[in-house]
Amino acid sequence: MTKLREKVAYMRRLDAPGRITGLDTARGVAILGMIATHIFPLMQSNPAGYIFPTWVGASLTGVSSALFVVLAGVGLSLLTKNTTNVVTSRVQLSVRALILIVIGLLLGFAGSNVAIILVHYGVLFLAAMWFINLSRRALTITAISWIVVAPFLHGVLTRFMQLQAGGTASYVDQWRLWTSPTILDIIQQPLLTVWDILFTGYYPVISFLGYVLVGMAIGRANLNKLKTGVVLLISGAGIYVASRGLASWFLSDEGFAGRIAHATNTSLHELSAVAATGSGINTDLVMGASQWYGLAVPHSGAPLDVYSTAGAALGVIGLFLVITRVTLARRVLFPLTATGMVALTAYVVHVIVTGLWPTEWSQTMAVDDPMWSQAWTMLIIHWLTVAALGTIVFLAGTRGPLESLLRNVSNGFGSKR
Repeated sequence: MTKLREKVAYMRRLDAPGRITGLDTARGVAILGMIATHIFPLMQSNPAGYIFPTWVGASLTGVSSALFVVLAGVGLSLLTKNTTNVVTSRVQLSVRALILIVIGLLLGFAGSNVAIILVHYGVLFLAAMWFINLSRRALTITAISWIVVAPFLHGVLTRFMQLQAGGTASYVDQWRLWTSPTILDIIQQPLLTVWDILFTGYYPVISFLGYVLVGMAIGRANLNKLKTGVVLLISGAGIYVASRGLASWFLSDEGFAGRIAHATNTSLHELSAVAATGSGINTDLVMGASQWYGLAVPHSGAPLDVYSTAGAALGVIGLFLVITRVTLARRVLFPLTATGMVALTAYVVHVIVTGLWPTEWSQTMAVDDPMWSQAWTMLIIHWLTVAALGTIVFLAGTRGPLESLLRNVSNGFGSKR
């Protein structure tokens, strides 16, 4: 009974040494958001044939994965901010990265419909570790510069490669895996796999590194100060609204919208819905073209997409840094916080369960389709599963299984800090 009281008291405290509750809560939101985009329909159609985004499609697509990666950068910065041996830290980060890559490659065989992020996540760690010794000022300048410029470089490089491949369609077909990478891909088509991870895949490293660097810059700030959370919330919301607003303004021009619809073989009257969700539109077919730079389509990699999702990530992090300062809020949000503490384990469990229990509906569902109940049931079961996993692990006073694996194996390479 005494031990149970201690666990409950510890749960109420939540702010365990070395953890920031707001970050764990935001990470929990990222995991639940990614689960929702993998399971729930992104668009719905009414009897008149009008298509519009669901609540998941309108708010979570593109944002959840960006938030997940930005938080990885924050965690990376916090993990290494007090290091006295940069070489040892880089070795340990390399080990973590390789474990993530191996897990991601194995998950590629799970048979799920999920675009698995872990291989790219590991490669991002390998790239980001070279920035851990920068000063806060230098890291902030680097992060802002990268996230602003990288999408333009990505577009220019894509345009150049399209010309080398003999056209846009040829480049899209021949220079992308169109699946999550696996060990077989590395063995059978290593160059294509590397190119896919770096430039053409679901989470191209050239652009996503900007999210990590922004997160690392955030991690150098004093996250325990109210001002930090408020600044992140306001600035992030402003960037998101400005970027999405500008993209909507571009899309309201009939000539601009017509060119996008023609190039992507999308119906003009459905364009606003698919542009909001990223579902049913292949922006690879316009990537690097002039009109691509005015899009904010989720996962398009276009500048306004990257800026808006980065802004959303900043805003969400700031929001939870602010509200988790209140004891009542921390207790109410505990399931989210607990989920965020086992983010890697929760993600892997979700992918495996999705492979065993695949969805049976398309990303666009009629409003009166009886399959809605099944979609809601699957989503709630996935959410409850990962939340229960986080709660159990937290009450046990330990780390998630995969979190422990990363920590224990990587700490075996060099001195512990």
